[in-house]
Amino acid sequence: MTRRPPRLPSRPLLRLGWLACLLAVSAWACRYSVRDTGFVDLGLESYRLRWVPNPALSADAIATVRARASGLLRESNLVWDDGSDPGMAPSGPGLVLRDAEGRPLGLPIPVATDPEAVLRSIEAAATSPLRERLYRECLGAYAVLLLVEGADVAANQRVARDADAAIAAITRLLPTLPKPVDSPPRLLTLPQDRQRAEPVVLWGLGLDPAPADAPRVAIVFGRGRRLGAPLEGPLVTQTALRDRLLLIGQDCECDLDRAWLRGPLLPGRWDRDLQQAALGALGFDPGNPMVRAEISRIVERGPQNPGRRRPPSAGTSLGYSEESVEAPDVVVGDATEPEASGTEAVPTPTSATAARETTQDAGNAAGAGRGLWLALGGGAVVVLASGLGLWFRAARR
Repeated sequence: MTRRPPRLPSRPLLRLGWLACLLAVSAWACRYSVRDTGFVDLGLESYRLRWVPNPALSADAIATVRARASGLLRESNLVWDDGSDPGMAPSGPGLVLRDAEGRPLGLPIPVATDPEAVLRSIEAAATSPLRERLYRECLGAYAVLLLVEGADVAANQRVARDADAAIAAITRLLPTLPKPVDSPPRLLTLPQDRQRAEPVVLWGLGLDPAPADAPRVAIVFGRGRRLGAPLEGPLVTQTALRDRLLLIGQDCECDLDRAWLRGPLLPGRWDRDLQQAALGALGFDPGNPMVRAEISRIVERGPQNPGRRRPPSAGTSLGYSEESVEAPDVVVGDATEPEASGTEAVPTPTSATAARETTQDAGNAAGAGRGLWLALGGGAVVVLASGLGLWFRAARR
């Protein structure tokens, strides 16, 4: 008695099975958050550094500076301008940094006739203590809020309290985000007396490097990428900071406006040590060409829903008020370790009832977030199991 060979599954059933499997896998396909995209250099930034020598410098000195300049800018997103574009030249001898839009920043050279002084100024364009601090903090933290203090002491204190309260609110939501981050946002403070030493940072964040009366706040994440325009004076509130911080933890494939993913990177040096640290912290290589191409595709695609332009509001969903709490901030350059600006400093409720309602709202929001992901995961498992069942059933016929 001859044994009949097993029949191959029919094409419709086979296709249906594979389609179900692909749908289940695609439910988990988006593995990047907005924070992840901040570590990827999308090629949108182009900082050019141009030097016009002082006429008193000899030809040998000029050649020495130009030969060593490219090495000082290595592993940074600054490019040495060889002077081929006459429209980008400074009005006189000096050093000028320009962004992709042509916005200039003149950099001081203490002794313009000393080649070593010129090289030190070029080095200062590529790195500084504050940029190194921001890079280190962004590697581990969810994000960094940089508070640039103004002359108004009371306004500085209010903004610091609002920033700490916003950090506390986001810290409570971190476990419910699509890709949780262990370390909460951090607050760094740049006092007025330190601002003149960091002109490239302030200019790169879209701020006027000159000290101002009102405090200013910029949110930085990833590889020093800025989130939105900086906030200044009365525009700095708990609600504004919470809403922006909430964006960083969102799925980069969602329908938020892709303009939030296009913030400029700080001009600076992202060396091999930082690259390796990012690889270990993220679980993927942000410098990999395939990763860069995938995230570039996401950023360039534009929003899926053009009507949704405003970021999700953490304040309205959690029921927080605009009360402020006292919490220590972290001063840039302080010899001590950063204090608890990333700890939970919850806005003080006005009554016991308000406290219970705020806690209950936060718990409901967290539970809703976890429930949504559990539901999506369960649905993916059901679809996958159904697809495999159809395939095996077709194979047995």
